Amino acid sequence: MDASEYSKGIITAGRSGNINYAVKLFKEAATKGLKTTGTYNALMSAFSFNDFADSCQTLFCDLKRDPTCDPSIVTYNILISSFGSLMLVDHMEATFCEIRKLDLAMNISTYNNLIAGYITAWMWDDTEKVFQMLKSSPVQPNMKTYLLMLRGYANSGNLEKMEEMYSLVRDHVNENEIPLIRCMICAYCRSSDSDKVKKIELLLKFIPEKEYRPWLNVLMIKLYAKEDLLEKMENAINEAFEHGTSIRTKIIMRCIIATYYRCNAVEKLENFVRRAEISGWSTCRSLYHCKLVMYGSQKPLHELYRVLEEMENVKLACTKKTLWIMHKAYTNRGQSSMVLKTLGLMFKHGYQFPLDAFPS
Repeated sequence: MDASEYSKGIITAGRSGNINYAVKLFKEAATKGLKTTGTYNALMSAFSFNDFADSCQTLFCDLKRDPTCDPSIVTYNILISSFGSLMLVDHMEATFCEIRKLDLAMNISTYNNLIAGYITAWMWDDTEKVFQMLKSSPVQPNMKTYLLMLRGYANSGNLEKMEEMYSLVRDHVNENEIPLIRCMICAYCRSSDSDKVKKIELLLKFIPEKEYRPWLNVLMIKLYAKEDLLEKMENAINEAFEHGTSIRTKIIMRCIIATYYRCNAVEKLENFVRRAEISGWSTCRSLYHCKLVMYGSQKPLHELYRVLEEMENVKLACTKKTLWIMHKAYTNRGQSSMVLKTLGLMFKHGYQFPLDAFPS
């Protein structure tokens, strides 16, 4: 093998995670007098790919001491990529300063690796600074640059620039970059954009069914719940049930419950509670308190005690707030005997009962 073939072998071994074999090939090339900047770069790349930043930097120092080889811009690009992926920003910036000091001609990989490093560290101002530096340089941004910036703008919540960048690479992203589409959906979910639901649903069309992700499904349930889009929320909930996705977070369960309450959908709430119990979703008192409130105004009052039985079945004890809700329901419906019975339960449990207030 010649030096270039050794370099390819070293890179391949590194990509497959076989660092020992990559080192063996490097030493074999050196023994045959085929050690070049390219073989150094190949082994540095293998170390970087496997997150061995220390080994990568040690080999770089060996290269600088080697009288037969000199570091190239590729060498420095590998260092920047290695440090950036591990969020060693100081090391990454020191390497970039050395490039400028040596007056090496930077290429697109130099800028892309810097941008990727700053995005990994969530340093948005520095990301933008490097991007503007690139645009004013003789080097032209490429597709990777635009995709990196799209991710950076999405993660930082800069919707205006995210949408501007998306317009430049829309076709490529829609066909090939499903993770980036998810990233943009997350950005819209976190925003206060008045059209975010419409924009998100347009993006969802580009995600194939085989690319289903439970976390994204739950995110959509939460979004529709907050927007009081009951039908769409229920469609997303049905999708979660079909895929065996379960929600364990009480905050999201409360969002769902609140939507049923605001939409005055007591039958739909009953159905949801039943399916959630069967599927092992998180249970919380708010779920049953909401049923109590809605039953108190819409159902026969004897059904309130059925809700208490449901709470007992899932091992949720009756609390002061539970009795407050029942007292309010009986009072509003003129059931004086049940009002007194509820008061008795409150006194039995030692709960105070201020008659001029009702907790939120």
